[in-house]
Amino acid sequence: MFFRKVFLYLLLLIVGASIWSGAGFAADAVSLNFLQKDGICDVNASFDVAADCSTAWDVLTDYDQMHQFVSGLKRSHLEEYSGKGRFLVEQEFEGGFLFVTKRVRVSLAVQEIRCQSILFEDVGHQDFEFYKGSWQLLSEPNGKLKISYALQSQQNFNEPFAGDYMKGGIKDLLDCVRKEILRRQARKNLAGRDEAQQN
Repeated sequence: MFFRKVFLYLLLLIVGASIWSGAGFAADAVSLNFLQKDGICDVNASFDVAADCSTAWDVLTDYDQMHQFVSGLKRSHLEEYSGKGRFLVEQEFEGGFLFVTKRVRVSLAVQEIRCQSILFEDVGHQDFEFYKGSWQLLSEPNGKLKISYALQSQQNFNEPFAGDYMKGGIKDLLDCVRKEILRRQARKNLAGRDEAQQN
């Protein structure tokens, strides 16, 4: 009986640690459809979060701090504001598969419609012939928020396993963004409860 209790306790610790670190069930929270043919990548992905639209929007548009919570993003900086929701954002990603790693750079012309959509397109063409896509936010009847991501790209470099680390990098991006939205929403909820108790 004693050893059974110890075993169950250790099992709970392992499951709890996996959930806390983002493994386990959370790893399947992102739906990703990745197709590659003749060097062209076509991506459609989405995930649901129990979060306010404003919280999700703040994460998706946190360009200068995004590299702090997206592990594969090594640099992200808002270079220029053109007015009317238009920006130029410089980003540098690092991806890898097996023993191969590659850094890719994009200069994104970004157009925002607040709490609805973000359109982006690489205008620098340093590592891609074309690279354009979108984020879309949609409130669902169940009260959750659906965030959709789409990308079409063609790299102008020839690297082994390029498709594999592109796919891995996109999955990492979506997982990290989702976790950051949930983290900020939890902090916001806690602050709201503390304020309500004080009043």
